[in-house]
Amino acid sequence: MSQETKDVAELVKAHSKRREARKVENERAMKRLHAAVPHASESLVASVNRDVLELFTNQHILETETKELQAQTDKFQKQSQQWLAMFETFNKSLKELGDLSNWANMIESDAREAVRALDTICKAQGVKR
Repeated sequence: MSQETKDVAELVKAHSKRREARKVENERAMKRLHAAVPHASESLVASVNRDVLELFTNQHILETETKELQAQTDKFQKQSQQWLAMFETFNKSLKELGDLSNWANMIESDAREAVRALDTICKAQGVKR
């Protein structure tokens, strides 16, 4: 065999060794990858589950607070309606009292006019009081 053929044979042999070493290295890497995938998947699922649980918890809190706020709003609305009814009753009473006072003043004024008219008539007829 010539030197060139030996050199080529050595190059092919070295290449085959490197190729076999890479193949073994790739197989090891694949085994490590296959071993790591379940752990990575579990970690990812656990992370997503934590986020989902946090969202669910926050949603539950918001729903509870919304119900409480709605109950308080309804209570305040009923109380406001009661206050409004009381105020309207009070306002009506004040108007009636003002009307009563006005009515009493008119009766008093009418009575004074009647007394003056009677005084005038009595004076005209010469009747003493």
